[in-house]
Amino acid sequence: MSWQLAAGEREAILALSARERYGLCVQLAVDAEELWGLRNPDGWVLAEDSGRDAFPLWPHAEFAAACADGDWTGAVAEAIGLEELLHELLPILTEDGVAVAAFPAPGGDGLIVSPDSLRRDLEAEIELGEAG
Repeated sequence: MSWQLAAGEREAILALSARERYGLCVQLAVDAEELWGLRNPDGWVLAEDSGRDAFPLWPHAEFAAACADGDWTGAVAEAIGLEELLHELLPILTEDGVAVAAFPAPGGDGLIVSPDSLRRDLEAEIELGEAG
């Protein structure tokens, strides 16, 4: 389950650059052992980046829920366990040619990465935690 966001923490995190939010997202995903996506009655929502689908992921339900507007109105935040993400979802995204939109901000962009890059970064973060 996600941690509680402290007062002002949400705004401070959203003020980070997309690259900084990505690094934080990887760290928090490993710490919490989950990431969050948005689902609507049709399934997981997708973003579009330069004509390519991208699967948006956030490190906390509140960040995901804050982006549930526009085309995503009515979508709800749903947790994805880290093991499921690494061993099931990311391979499917790679196979389907879908990128990852990591930690998009409301009304803004996230960092677009390949599923393989996200997997490598998550695995490197896991190794750092095990070594520490």
